[in-house]
Amino acid sequence: MKKELSEEKLKEKICSLEKEARTLKDSLLSQKENEEKFRLSQEQLFQAQKMETLGTLVAGVAHEINNPINLIMYNIPLLKKIWHDFKPVLSNHATRYPAQKYGGLTYDFLNENLNQLISDMDLAAKRVETIVSSLKDFSRKSSIIDKSEMSVNDAVQNTLRLAQSTLKKSKVDVQIDLSDAIPPIKGHLQSIEQIILNLVINAIEAIDHDHGAIRINTDYDEKNKQVILIVSDNGSGMTPEILEKIFDPFFTQKQTQGGTGLGLSVTYSLVKAHEGEITCHSEEGRGTKFIVTLPLSPGKKPLKILIADDDSGLQKLLYQALSKAGNYRIEKAFNGIQALIKLGTYLPDLLILDLFMPQMNGLDVCRTIIKEKKLSKMKVMIITGLPNSNELAEIKKIGFMNVYTKPFNISRFVKAVEEILAFERNSL
Repeated sequence: MKKELSEEKLKEKICSLEKEARTLKDSLLSQKENEEKFRLSQEQLFQAQKMETLGTLVAGVAHEINNPINLIMYNIPLLKKIWHDFKPVLSNHATRYPAQKYGGLTYDFLNENLNQLISDMDLAAKRVETIVSSLKDFSRKSSIIDKSEMSVNDAVQNTLRLAQSTLKKSKVDVQIDLSDAIPPIKGHLQSIEQIILNLVINAIEAIDHDHGAIRINTDYDEKNKQVILIVSDNGSGMTPEILEKIFDPFFTQKQTQGGTGLGLSVTYSLVKAHEGEITCHSEEGRGTKFIVTLPLSPGKKPLKILIADDDSGLQKLLYQALSKAGNYRIEKAFNGIQALIKLGTYLPDLLILDLFMPQMNGLDVCRTIIKEKKLSKMKVMIITGLPNSNELAEIKKIGFMNVYTKPFNISRFVKAVEEILAFERNSL
C-alpha cells in the first residue's frame, strides 16, 4: 500500500514538474515576443523621426544641385551645335596636319566618338535633373495646398491609363476591384495618381517571372472614416532586412537598371501630406502588399486619443463617452507593449494610460516616453485603482502628474480630457 502511494506521489511530482516546465517555456516565449514587439515599436519611432529630418536635408541638397545642373543642361545643346559647325573646319585642319592631336585625342577618334560623348553627358545631366526633381517632391511633403474633393477610384483609372504602355510591355496581368461605396476625399489628384503609379511600377519591377499579377483594391472603413487603397503583387517579395529600408531615400535594389531609390520615399511623403498612412507587408518569394489609408477631411482634423487599459469594459465606456463628446479619433491598446507599438505609428495627442497592465506596466511605458523627443508634446493621463502604490509615486517623480483614481465619474473625466486638449483643438 505504501509503495502504491509512493508511486502515486512520484507521478504527481513528475506531472507538476512537467507543468512548471511548460509554464516556464511559455513565459520565456512570451518574453521574447514582447521584446520583439518593443524593438519594432522603437524602430517605427526612429523611422518617423528619420524621415522628418531627411525631408529638411534633401530640400537643401536639391536647391544646391539645381543651379549648376541647369547650367550644364543649358550648355550641352550649345556644345552640340558648336561641334556640328566646327567639324568641317577641324577636318580640313586634320588633313593638313594629320599628326595633330586635340586635347590629347586624334581627329579620327573625335569624329567617331564626340557626338556620343556629348549625348552621354546630356543623358547623365537629365538623370541628375530627375533625381533633383524627386528630391524636391520628397521634401514637399507639407506643401500640397491646392486640395479639392476627388475620387480615389478615378485616380486609379487615370493611373492605369498612364501606365498602359508600361504594363503592356511588362506583360503583367492587372486586376482591379474598386468599391462603389467610397466617398470623395479632400486631396491633390495628381499626387494621389503619383502614389498609385509609384506603387504599380514598384510592383512591376518586383515581378521576375512570366505569370506576373498585380491587384489593386479600394475600400472604405466607415468606422475610422478612411479610404483604403491596396496594391499587391506576386513578385519576388522582400526579406525583413530589406523591408525595413524601403522608404529610405536612395535605397534601391535596381541601381544597375537605373533606379534612383526615391520612388517609395516620395510615395511615403505624399501619403503623409494627405495625413494618411502607408504600410507594407512582404515575404520573400511570396509577393508584396502595400496598404494606403487616406482619411476623409472634415472641417477640422480630429484629435487623436489612445486608451491603454486591460479592462475591456472601461475601455468601451471611455470610447463611447469620448466619441460622443467631440471630434476625436480613438485607438485602443490592451497592454503596455501594444501601447508602445501604437505610440510609434499613431502618435496620439493624448494617452490615457492604466498603471497596471499585463506584459508591461504603465511605469515602463512612461519611462520609454520620456526618452523619445517625438512624444514630448503628447499629453498623458494616468488612471489607477491603487493610488498609494510605489509605481504611481515613481511615475509622479519623473513628471507625469495627471492622475485619476478608479472608479471615477465618467462625465468629469471627459471634461478633464476636453480641458487638457483645449489648446490643441484651438490650434487646428
